[in-house]
Order: sequence, then C-alpha cells, then structure tokens
Amino acid sequence: EIRTAMAEERDTRLKKRQKVVQIGIGINSGPVVFGSVGAKERMDFTSIGDTVNLAARLEGANKSYNTKTLITEVVYAKVKKLFVCREIDLLTVKGKVKPVRIFEILQEKEKTTKHILTLKKQFESGIEFYRERKWKSAMDIFLKLKDDYKDGVSEVFAERIRLFQRNPPPRNWDGVFKLTVK
Repeated sequence: EIRTAMAEERDTRLKKRQKVVQIGIGINSGPVVFGSVGAKERMDFTSIGDTVNLAARLEGANKSYNTKTLITEVVYAKVKKLFVCREIDLLTVKGKVKPVRIFEILQEKEKTTKHILTLKKQFESGIEFYRERKWKSAMDIFLKLKDDYKDGVSEVFAERIRLFQRNPPPRNWDGVFKLTVK
C-alpha cells in the first residue's frame, strides 16, 4: 500500500513538474525495546535495538541494490504465502559479523504476473551461478534481466561480477557481501 501511494504521488508530482520523493522500505522482525525516550521537555515514543537497526540498514540498502522494499529472512517466512519475493543477497551490515539473507518484495501473490514470476526464477538462477563462481553463466542471466526487465538489481550483480573477474575473491569466499554504508 505504501509503494502504491508513493507511485501515485510520483505520477502526480511528475505531471506538475515537481521533484519526486523516493523512499526505500526495510522490514525486520524480532525483539525490540520500546517506550518513551528523552528529556522531560522532549519525549519521543520509539523502538531501539538490533532488530530496529537492521531494518534501518535495509532501508538504506535499497539505494545500493536499486530496490524498493527489502526484508529479512524472518519476515520472508511470515509473508511468503502472501507476496512474491526474491532472494537478493547474503550480507553483513555495518557493525555485525553474522550474515543476513535478504529478500525483495516484488508483488502481492494474488496480483502477480508471469512477468514477475519469470524475473524471480531467472534472477535466483543467476544468484546460484554467482555463488558458485560461475561468472559467465551468472553474467549472461543478469545482463538479460537488466535489458529485458530493466532490473536494477541484476545490474548491480553484473557490476560485481566485472569486479570479481578482474580481482577474484579469495578461495574461501562465502558469497557474503559486506554492506559498509548505513
């Protein structure tokens, strides 16, 4: 619903030749500390903790991946019957060592199209080749998806492969991407 509202707002602003506001959404689920925080004169009700921090990192990661909505594996397990999602990456975020598997919400299942299902299936094949270091096979898929679907995530992975072809990762590379931006 947020993405639909943002698309409508974008269209309205474009028609009026105004600047377009874009947001990324990061969703995680888990324990948090919440309540009133602050001084007597300025109290805010907020949530804090690792769960909130990871959601905030995913919100920011949308820029790096050219995505709109990123979720953790915990959230994916809760929504996969309602939404078509594709696995995007296995990453570690700034300040953490343990990798997190992230997914992109593509579309509500009841509204999904063959176009979206094909994108998901082909992209996930590309990710598999990528993790197996089968650079050419992965690159072929990502470039096709970039061209046929204008898929920004595939463009990101094609660029990573170009870098790995010039400077291969170490033998013990586990496919984990280290996200260093907040």
